[in-house]
This record gives sequence, C-alpha cells and structure tokens, in this order.
Amino acid sequence: MSDLSIPGVTASKYKTDELIDGLMKVERVPRDRADTDLKTYKNQQSAWRDINQHATTLRDSAKSLYSYNNPFTEKKASSTNEEAVTASPGKDAKDQSFKVSVSQVAGSDSFLSAEIPQNKTVPQGNYEFKVGEKTVSFSWKGGAVKDFVDAINRRATGMLRSSIIQVTDKTQAILIESLKTGSRERLSFSGDALTFALDAGFIKKNDSSSITPAITSLNAAPVTNKTIELSVPVRAKDGMVLEYTLTQNNDPTQAETTNVDSAPDTGNPGSITYGGITVANAQAETALSEPVTPPVQESVTDLSVLSLRSTKGIAIPLPDLPENVNKTTVTVPLSEYGDVNAILVHNRNTNKSVMIENIKIYDPKAAGDYIPVNPVSVAQDAILKYEGIAITRNTNEIADLVPGVTINVHDTTTKTETLTIKPDTAPAKEAIIALVANYNRVVAGINILTQDKPEIINEIEYFTDAEKKTAEEQLGMMMGDSTLNGLKSSLQRISSSSYKSATDNSFTMLSQIGISTKSTAGAGVESSRLRGYLEIDEKKLDDALSNKILDVKTLFGSDSDGDLIIDTGIGKALDANVTPYVQSGGILATRTTGLATKISTTEKKIAELDVQLDDKKAALKSKYGQMEGTLNSLQNQSSSISNFTKQNSN
Repeated sequence: MSDLSIPGVTASKYKTDELIDGLMKVERVPRDRADTDLKTYKNQQSAWRDINQHATTLRDSAKSLYSYNNPFTEKKASSTNEEAVTASPGKDAKDQSFKVSVSQVAGSDSFLSAEIPQNKTVPQGNYEFKVGEKTVSFSWKGGAVKDFVDAINRRATGMLRSSIIQVTDKTQAILIESLKTGSRERLSFSGDALTFALDAGFIKKNDSSSITPAITSLNAAPVTNKTIELSVPVRAKDGMVLEYTLTQNNDPTQAETTNVDSAPDTGNPGSITYGGITVANAQAETALSEPVTPPVQESVTDLSVLSLRSTKGIAIPLPDLPENVNKTTVTVPLSEYGDVNAILVHNRNTNKSVMIENIKIYDPKAAGDYIPVNPVSVAQDAILKYEGIAITRNTNEIADLVPGVTINVHDTTTKTETLTIKPDTAPAKEAIIALVANYNRVVAGINILTQDKPEIINEIEYFTDAEKKTAEEQLGMMMGDSTLNGLKSSLQRISSSSYKSATDNSFTMLSQIGISTKSTAGAGVESSRLRGYLEIDEKKLDDALSNKILDVKTLFGSDSDGDLIIDTGIGKALDANVTPYVQSGGILATRTTGLATKISTTEKKIAELDVQLDDKKAALKSKYGQMEGTLNSLQNQSSSISNFTKQNSN
C-alpha cells in the first residue's frame, strides 16, 4: 500500500508537479513581463507626482512674493516700554515714530461683595443689571448663590461675568464684573438686584460731600486772567476726576495797551491878518518831554492756559491746549495733582480766546447715587497723550488715532514713551528662503530622475531615510527625458536672468541680494555646485532687506507698463514658467494621466493572463492526472499478471 497514489491529490511518484511547474514557468513569462512593466509605470507615476507636487509648491512660493499679500509689506512695532504701551501695525501703516504717555488705563466695573455665609441663599425676585445702555433682567425663583451666579453667566453673555470666591471654609464672596471698558459703561443695579447688591455689600449709598466749581463755564478773552474757586478743597486721596471741555477761537483784536505817553493838547495858538498880511502865534511851551510813540505789541501764542491752585497757593499746570484742534474734552485724575482748591486761567495769547465749559468734579467710582464698597476695578476711559495732545478713549485698543496702527494700552507710564513702526524683514526673509528651498527640491528631483549618479543622492543632506530609499529607486529612471530637462533649463535661465522695472531699482538679479549658484566660487570647482542648486549669502540678503526692502520686493514682481498688473520680476517669471507644468491638464498632469492609462491597461492584461495561466495549469493537471491514472492502472494490471504467473508456477 506504500505505493498508492491518487492523481491530483497526493504527491506524484512520476514528479508530474515538477513537470507542470516547469511548463508553467514558460507560460508565465508574458505575465511576469507585464508585472515588471506595471511596477515601472507605477514608479514613474509616483516620480511624476512628486515632481508635480514640488513644482506646485515652488510656484506657490514664487506667487506669494509678488501677490497682494506679499511679505514685503509686513510691519513691526517696538516700544520703549513694552509693558505699558505697544502697537499693532497693519500692512498699510507708514514707517514712523511717535510719542505716547499714558496717565490712565481703560477699565471696567468689577465689584466684590462682602463676606457672606456659605449657606446663604439669594431671594426670589426680578433681577436687573445694567452696563452702560444695555440691560439684562431675569426672574429668579430663589436658591443657592452658586445657581444664581450661573444664571447671571447664562443670561448676560458678553456683558457680565460672575464668579464665587471662597474666602474661608465657612464664608464666600461674589464677584460681578462688567465686560465693557470705558466711563460710559458703568455697572448699576435695579429692581431686586439693587436690594440684593446693598444687602450683600456690593454697593452703598453715596454720602460723600459734593464738590462743585464756582462757575461751570468761562470765556477767557486774549490776555486775561481768571480764577474758578472750588466749593471745598479736593483731596488727592479721594481719587476725584476733573472734566472740562475746551473750545479755542481765533480773536484778531489784540488787548488794549494802557499807560501810553501822549503829548498834552494846548489848543490852537491862533493868528491875525491885517492888510493882507497874516501873523501866526507861536505854539505854547509846556516844558514837557517829546511824546513817545507806543510800541507795537508782539503776538503771543501760549498753549499753557489752565492750571490748578494747590492748597499751598502753588500753580500746577494742567494739560496744554491741543494744537490744530478747536474743541476737545479733557479728563484729568486729580489724584496726580495733590490737594487743590481752584482752577486758574492764564490766557496769555494775544489772538486767541479760550472757552472752558462743562466743568465738573466727580468720583469715578460712583454710579449715580451709589458707590462700590469693594471695587476691584472701576469703569474708566484710557487717558493718554499722543505727541502732546490729550486723548481719551473708552478702550485700551485704540485703532482710530494713527492710520493703520492700533495702540494697545497696558499700564500707566511715568514718562513719555516712543513707539516705532518699521518694516518687518523676517517674513520676507523666510519667504525667500522657502522659495530657494523649493527651487532646489525641484532641481534635485530632476537630477535624480535624469542622471545615474549615486553621489547626487549622497550630496543631499536633508533627505530622510525613506526619501533616500525612494530616490535610490528612482535614480536614472527618466534619463534623457526632454520634459524634465526643459523644466530644469528654464528654471536656471530665470534664476540667472536680469529684470528691470519701471523705476530705478537697485537690484535686477538674484545674485545682487546674495542668491546664486556659486558654481565658480572658491579655488576649485565642486561637482555639487554644478548641479544647478541655489545658495544664499545670508549676510548679503539681510543687508538688502534691512536697507532696501522695497527694491527687493520689486525684484520679485513689478508693473513695468503702468497698467497696475505685475508683469515682470523673478517671482512672476517662475510662476508663469511653472504654471503650464502643474496646472490642471498641464504637462505633468498629462504625463501622469498617460501612465495611469498604461497602468490600467497592464492591470487588465495581467488579470487576463492570470485567468489563462489558471486555465492552463488546470488543464495540465488534468492531463497529467489522467496520464498518472493510466500508468497506475497499467502498473496494477502488470502486478496482477505477475502475481497470477507466480501462483500458477507454484
């Protein structure tokens, strides 16, 4: 039974499987050739896609250097006191410096309650809160403080914010904050909210003595002095604020000059006429000196008109009149001036009258008839001086003072600070470096595909292990390809060409800003520098960007014919040259599509060959199986005959 064999199931003793494999190996030659072609097509397609991707990135980099949002218009700001005042310039900001001093930072009302028990509840009622002109109200059914705080936060989004502060293990406090800055955005309570605010110690009745000026408006004619007495002295510790409105009017009438010497009038001495002869009397002699001609009074311009009188009788100057501004409102924190009791007006101007109106002194913490008990901060305007001009704004982000610049107020200053706006060269430098890197990546890809030199890969230090392996597989894959060689030649021509603009530009070539192939630099010739890669002289590039950034911008793109369309420059040339390769339906896309068609056709061919091979193998197995069956049958018959003969012989 050891020689029992089932054709097609057990191993053949006639080695028909080896015969079939040998025959199938010959039959598989077309299929193996198609499989090799398929791998080649896929590798080529991957290579074209890589070139397309890198070329697209290069085009985008080139376009970014001359588009509307090009990096050459970026600005940066510096401040001599970054902690107090900074600036955020836009692209349209002018290069400039200006001086700013901050006497008050804009703030919002933030009130803290007194300590309340941990288990305190907020009674039922209709609670109404107001910030400036906006009001939020809601009905409260009564409940825990935490739930009440959550209710405020839900209903007053963007207007109020409330939180709980754990003071001790048995007491807590409630903080209610306005989210709006400015003196007009006062936080107030009404309805049951007022009762609750008084009960919880947020606010109390304003019982402080009122301070009023003797008069609230005054017109100071040229060359006049006036004094406005205050009802009671203002103490610096009280934190009061003085506010008034100034109006300047030109007055051509100069003040009259007094005590001017003049000659006495002695009358007409008279005369007599007789016989046609007239005899006149002589003028009377007074023994007085000759009359003096009054001097011409000089024109005086003085912006220092107002001051405060301290309780010690010393005049403390208030902010000067703003130049070129007819009417302005001035807010002055009196805590900076010590104890004062009067406003002094010294109008020394000979051709200008000054109107002071709406004079008032108030407590900035007070909101109507109530003042906060524990104010964390108080709603107030930002007060600063811009180039000596007093400025008041309700926010710390002032965007309407300097065109294209937002001034950010963070803290008060002790002196005048300087803000400087100048070009920001960092984004431009990064964009140029990115362009060079993308340019070299395209050139490297073309070199790998069109040349069979392993050193090309070894020279590229920035390749990852995966990229290096892929490059080794693609090395020399498309030697002699006219599309790739043409793209490389055009890139090299663009990078070395000269570009002239409509204006007298300092730079016409990349090499003038420190970017070149440097193929002849040094004592000898390095093969790596003959492959078309660009290199950057960073010091030279920094110098060009720092001193002539607009000329660098023009080098990458400019309008040469005045039609407001960029038509020349390196960036424009690279964009125009690479676009036909990478655009939808472009040269590289066509090559990729062509390979996709070949891949699809080859895959179908392989599938058909696989079916044919399966059929062929099945047929061979069937044929050799039948053969094995016949041979086995014959062998069995032979064995039977041999056994029969032996039995008969015995």
